[in-house]
Formats: sequence, C-alpha cells, structure tokens
Amino acid sequence: MLCSLICTALFFSSCNKEGTDETWKTIPQEEITKENGDLHFSVNGFESDNGSVQFLAKSATAADVILNGVVPGYDKVTINASLTKYDENSYTFKGETALMDGPSIITLKSTVAPSPIYVVSIYGLIEIGGLVNINIFTSLSEESRGDLVGDWNIDRIAPIVNDAPTEGPVWLTWTFSDGKYSNATAIAQYAGMLLGGMLTDYLDGISLIENGNIAANYWKYNEDEVGDISSLLLRNMPKVDDSGKNYIYGNTHNDQWLTSHASNYVFWCIRNGLFYVIPNIANLSDDEDGDSIDMDSLTQAFVSLAAMGVDIKALKEQITTILKNGIALKYKHDGDTLKLYVDKTMCDPFVNAFIPALPMLDKALEELAKSEDEEDQATVQMIQMVFSALGIEKPSDFKDMWNATKSFQIELNFTM
Repeated sequence: MLCSLICTALFFSSCNKEGTDETWKTIPQEEITKENGDLHFSVNGFESDNGSVQFLAKSATAADVILNGVVPGYDKVTINASLTKYDENSYTFKGETALMDGPSIITLKSTVAPSPIYVVSIYGLIEIGGLVNINIFTSLSEESRGDLVGDWNIDRIAPIVNDAPTEGPVWLTWTFSDGKYSNATAIAQYAGMLLGGMLTDYLDGISLIENGNIAANYWKYNEDEVGDISSLLLRNMPKVDDSGKNYIYGNTHNDQWLTSHASNYVFWCIRNGLFYVIPNIANLSDDEDGDSIDMDSLTQAFVSLAAMGVDIKALKEQITTILKNGIALKYKHDGDTLKLYVDKTMCDPFVNAFIPALPMLDKALEELAKSEDEEDQATVQMIQMVFSALGIEKPSDFKDMWNATKSFQIELNFTM
C-alpha cells in the first residue's frame, strides 16, 4: 500500500512538472533597439527614436524592464513589471517606478532628492521573437509640480506709476550703492521694455503640464521678416492704453499663434524651492546620433576663454551644475500670477568668472580705437557712448560697477 501511494505521488509530481509553462524563459534578454526593427515605443503619447530596452524576465509573472536613454533626462530607468501571458508567443507587461534623482540635460549623475521627482509608468507587449511595443508615461510627483500645473500667459499689462512702468513681461532691476551708476538703473528698465516687446511678439504663453512637459503658444517669423535687431526691438515697444494707466504689450501678427505640442522637447520640475527647466537634447538635436552637445567644441571653447583670462574652473563648475540638474530659476507664485527670475546671487558665479578677462578687453578696445576703418570707429564710438551712460570708461571698470550692485534681477512675468 505504501509503495502504491509513493508511486502515485511521483506520477502526479511528474505530470505537474510536464505541465509547467516555461515560455517566459524564451523571452530575449539582450538589449533591443529600434535599429534592428524590433522596438517600437512612445513617450507620453509621442513616438520616439531614442534609446533601447532590455527585458529581464524573472518568472512567468515578473520582469525587470530596463529603459536605456528612453526617459528624457535619465540615462537608465529600471521598472519592476508584472507579466501576463497574452498568447502562445507573447506577454503583456506593466509597471511603474518613482525616481528620486532629478533629470539631467546630458548624462551626468544628478542630485538625489528626499522624495520622488518623477513617476515613470509603462505598459506594452513583448513577443518571444524579440518584438517589443511599449508605451511610457512620465508624471511629476505632487512635490515636484507644486500648484504650477496649468496654462500661463505672458503678462501684457504693465501698470504706470509716477509716469514710469513698474513691471513688464520681461523686467530688469539694477540698483547700486554708488550714485555714479544711477543712469544704469533707468537703462535697465528701458532694456526690459525693449526685450519685453520683442518677447511678446514671439511668445503668447506656456503650459506647464503634469507629465513634466513645457508647451508653448508662439510665433515664428521668416528670416526676411525679422530685419535688423534695432528695428526688431523698436517695432514692438509697448503702447500706453486709453486710460493712460498701463503699458500694453501687443504683437504684430494679430494674435495668430502656433502651438507646440507637449512632445518631450523641454521639461520642468520644482526641486529644493527652485524652478528647473530641462531641455531634452536628444529630441532638440537635428543630428542623427541625437547628441547636439559637442564636447570637443566645448573643451576648445574653454581653452579659448582661458587664454582670455576667464576663470575656467569656476565657469566649469557652473556649467556642470546646469548640465546635471537643468537651468535653475527662482519663482514666485501668487494666485494667478507667476514670476520666474534670476537675481544677483545666481548671476554672481558667472559674472565673477568673466571679470578676470576684462583687462584683456581693455587692450582689445584700445587696439580697435587705433583702427582707421570707419566701421571700427563707429563701433568704438557706440561702445564709448554706452559706457558713458553706464558710468564707466572701459571694460575693466565693470568690476567696480558689479561690486557696487545692490540688487540685480531679470524676470519673466505670467498670468492665468
């Protein structure tokens, strides 16, 4: 009897093993790319050509899906996905992961945040022959989007106080502890009006989307429509409204705007109290290899700047930080208004890196002044006129001017 029971148990055990479906073990584990025609994927609903996928099945119900250069701003994202058999030759999968490190402009290790920045989710289908169809979606965490998600229009109304505008779409503030530079304060305000007028002719607003994309309503002129820089600036100067209480920034194309889709070109997020803009270099590039940052050219530029006296060490530190984390801006959100800006504290490292090169610019200007060419002389006269208005005589005087700066701020103003 005992022998019969043992034989029966072994029989059923054998049958159970023979019935085990181990098709998942035939799922290819090598890296799959678009080049071999086996990978088809989209990011936030838009087809993408960048990156590769590796599929590491761990069982009939689980796999690690590794996205290499697929998620904008991230070199590698690993997602633990669930597996479900779809038919004899394929499996469906889905999963998501929270990313603690922030996106980068190029592949560099970014700063790790104390809470998730992005949530990446996927679903798709893989065949045992290697064909993969995958949909990838990004979503900013609640902490990383704050309450800024929405459509933000350029603020085209600038109140007039004491016969002068108090703000604008672009606004420059520059004040000093030394009265000799007082003219520069007025010049900065006027420059802000000029730049604001030009901006409002090209940009109507931006959309900060929950998936991290930035979209925009914009206008694109043909090159022959733009003209020289002076006419471009002056034609878009704001006009005083009928009440005489506001400057109004309009546009020269009757509110005809183009809309950029949220197609993974530029991303945003909030980290450590700052607003970050992260361009997706792979999508913005026209190069076939998807890399528009030529590191050799960048190195050569550093060599040239070093020869001029620029503090390359300090400059490299700032550029590396930008490439790691994106372009940092301070922001102020108050109800239906949003201000994005940089101030003196943020500009100091860049300005101070270039200040050592100013004496060489003194020499260059002196040599230009010796030229008998009429265009060179006209250039010298224009430079001297600007310097006189700013309260300086030569490029190296800018060091004292910057050190005397009490406040410096460049801001963009939006409204809902």
